[in-house]
Amino acid sequence: MSALLIKNMPTALHERLRRRASEHHRSMNREVIAILEKEIGAGQAANPPPPIKLKRPVNGEWIVKIIREARDSRP
Repeated sequence: MSALLIKNMPTALHERLRRRASEHHRSMNREVIAILEKEIGAGQAANPPPPIKLKRPVNGEWIVKIIREARDSRP
């Protein structure tokens, strides 16, 4: 893991970060990481897309059919 040192952080910003970390029940370090992952997009796993609602149940045959169609339609 890498480390990052932030110098000359304004006191008001430090206090807002401390409060936000407390509200989310995180350490300040973990809060900064969460903010960076959200803003930069490095944490794709942290924000997975919402589940898709299907009109009917999915079975194995349907999955195989979709995979084959996708393979056949590749350029």
